[in-house]
Amino acid sequence: MELSRKIFLTGVIAASVAVAGCVSYGGFAPGVSTMWEVRSKSGRPTDVRFSSGEEIWEYATGPEGIETYVVVFDGNDLVRSAQQVLTEDNIHRLIPRKTTREETRNLLGRPGDVYQVNGSEVWEWRLKPQGFAPEILVVYFGGDGLVSKVTRVAESVGESHRGRR
Repeated sequence: MELSRKIFLTGVIAASVAVAGCVSYGGFAPGVSTMWEVRSKSGRPTDVRFSSGEEIWEYATGPEGIETYVVVFDGNDLVRSAQQVLTEDNIHRLIPRKTTREETRNLLGRPGDVYQVNGSEVWEWRLKPQGFAPEILVVYFGGDGLVSKVTRVAESVGESHRGRR
C-alpha cells in the first residue's frame, strides 16, 4: 500500500476513534441507561451535585484530573447526558464579565485547584487539548463572582498552585 494511502487511512481511523470518544462517556445511552448502570460500570463518582432538579455526577480521571466526565440524570434516574467537559467548546463559553462561578463549575467540573491572587479567586484545571501537551487552564473571578480573565499556559511553563487550598 502506498504511503499516502496509509497516512490517509491512519487519519480516518484516528478521527473515528476521537469522534466515538466524544459521543458519550462509558457508552451510556441518554434516556435508557440508569443511575444504577452508571454506578456499577463507573464506580463511585468523584463529586455529586444537584442543579435545576437534576443529579450530576462527576468522574475526574487521569493523573490529577486531565479529563472530567459528567453524567447528568433526570428526575427518573435516567441518563440525560454523559460527556467529557474539559473541552475547547466549553472553554470558549467562558465570557469575562458574564459567566458566573456556578456556570463555570457546570461547564468544566470541579477545578483541580482554587486559590487567591491579588484579591481575585483563581480556579485551575489541567487538560490536554486534542490529547497533546498538557496545559493549565486558569480562570480568574472578580469580587462580583463573574469571570474576569481566562488564560492558558503550557504546563511546563506554568506553575500549578496544587495543594495550596
